[in-house]
Amino acid sequence: MLKDSWVACKQRQEKLKYSLEKNQSCFPLDISSLQLITDEQEESIDALILRYSQCVTMIQEQIFKGIAYLEQEDISDKSNRDKALLMV
Repeated sequence: MLKDSWVACKQRQEKLKYSLEKNQSCFPLDISSLQLITDEQEESIDALILRYSQCVTMIQEQIFKGIAYLEQEDISDKSNRDKALLMV
């Protein structure tokens, strides 16, 4: 299970890397450059944000849970803060 999650996360990371490279010319954004972005650039930035979010969620919900399971750590009643402290 953890291995499958790791492979899936790696695939998401590759897509995120592609989005980062594609949008590199748009950053850093400021008020003036934000007003000049095209619809295509806006969609591309939205895709970047979505891919980032998917990676974070996958790490939190699948990778971390898989590691906790292997370590026999019960995280079912832990808050997000407690889970974050366990990751350190």
